[in-house]
Amino acid sequence: MYVLMKGCGILVGLSLVFAVSAVFIPYRIQATAYADEGQDLYSTGDYQRALKYWQPLAEHGDAQAEFGLGLLYETGHGVEQNFDTAQSWYRKAAEQGLASAQNTLGAMYANGRGVAKDDVQAEELYRKAAEQGDVHAEVNLSNMYRFGHGVPRDINLAITWLQKASEAGNPVAQSNLGGLYISEDGVKDYSKAAILFQKSADQGDPGGQNGLGIMCGLGLNRPIDPACAANWYRKAAEQGSPSAEVNLGSAYYNGSGIEKDISLAIFWYRKAAEQGNVRAQEYLQYIAEHQPILKG
Repeated sequence: MYVLMKGCGILVGLSLVFAVSAVFIPYRIQATAYADEGQDLYSTGDYQRALKYWQPLAEHGDAQAEFGLGLLYETGHGVEQNFDTAQSWYRKAAEQGLASAQNTLGAMYANGRGVAKDDVQAEELYRKAAEQGDVHAEVNLSNMYRFGHGVPRDINLAITWLQKASEAGNPVAQSNLGGLYISEDGVKDYSKAAILFQKSADQGDPGGQNGLGIMCGLGLNRPIDPACAANWYRKAAEQGSPSAEVNLGSAYYNGSGIEKDISLAIFWYRKAAEQGNVRAQEYLQYIAEHQPILKG
């Protein structure tokens, strides 16, 4: 059993963690030909010049430049970070039908950044972008259906939107869809999950790497292989995935596929806890109560 056993002197088979990812900021600005220079400047980290390039274009109503300014203000690259200003520029571009801006403004509503949190508005914006074929919006819209945010919960529609993005090669969609196929949502298909996680992991996505680790650790569609699991958890954890950090911490705590090391378990739990992972916080509290010599 992969459960947290409280009231005992040790943690037994700490539960494995798989997180559903969302896509908030597009991986690449979808620029028109005359805005390529701004995109190139942003991509190379020359944010000040990107700002100077985009500012006059945005002020004349260029949607791509408006989106670019929103991205600068949201990330704080080249300007002081300001979510309110970011959402204002995103909105201008979104109202012109730019899918990447619609998706990103939707994420701001979903997370209450620069605007009041509003799942209904988020879903509406994600849908507009997804219907234009924006794969990032397809992933985000699928999450709304999976968890019933802004819409009635509908696993079938969640799968439909993930399949669209997955078929387009999006690694986050592939790992999320793989996660659905190993979840408790009644759609188990370990063979499909393994294929999707592998495709995602091959692109370096930590969600896919963590997913493969879980399949190795639980013996889903393959023999149980703790060493294989720990290896995949490490790849994902080193990219900052809190779910993988928890799983790698648990591998160290239990000596599962890796040499037992409580100090390293605490190290990885802390990294996940610093990102707000509740499971990691619970494990750290438990260890502090039962391993007082390791406190601090």
